[in-house]
Amino acid sequence: MTAGFLKRVNSTIDSAEVKINKFKESFDKDPSYALSWSLEAFQAAATLKIAKQIKDALETGTTVKDVREHLTSRIMHKARWPAQSTSPTSNLTEQYEAAAMAEFLEESQYYE
Repeated sequence: MTAGFLKRVNSTIDSAEVKINKFKESFDKDPSYALSWSLEAFQAAATLKIAKQIKDALETGTTVKDVREHLTSRIMHKARWPAQSTSPTSNLTEQYEAAAMAEFLEESQYYE
């Protein structure tokens, strides 16, 4: 089942990278406009970060069950102690990382 979940994680990585590359192109054309409409880039970057962490774990022998336990712990931590930085973009990134973890946690139940 780990192979199936890893395939799903790799698909998410590919999708996030496409979105980030699209943002890069938009930024090169008009930085102000790109940043004004950059929420999708924040979400993709956060998802990419979490997906790569999961991929690394799975490729080093971590089981899907262990990933689920780790994600549950991290989600609970982020819920108990939400980001309160003076940087709004840092807080936004934290929120999107938590959302990505929750999505992977939900998805992982189909691969145990």
